[in-house]
Amino acid sequence: MQAHTVTVGGRLFRLSTSSDVTSLSAALTAAVRRGGAMVSLPVVGEVGVEVLVSPGVSVVLETYEVDPRAEFDPAVPVPWFATDDIDF
Repeated sequence: MQAHTVTVGGRLFRLSTSSDVTSLSAALTAAVRRGGAMVSLPVVGEVGVEVLVSPGVSVVLETYEVDPRAEFDPAVPVPWFATDDIDF
């Protein structure tokens, strides 16, 4: 199973498991090429997040292979499984 995060300007966002990372990457790239634009992030939970992406803003998309049988570990900085990760 894969899990994804995006860091924009130093702030990390955990993406929902159903995120289309290819489309998100294209939207982020297009925003930079236009000189800046708001991009909606498909984050976990009941919250909407839009970020202003412009040239000079650091954006990092990361993909992790996650064992679906993994147990919660408080030492892990980004726990993958939480109640808001469940796609109903």
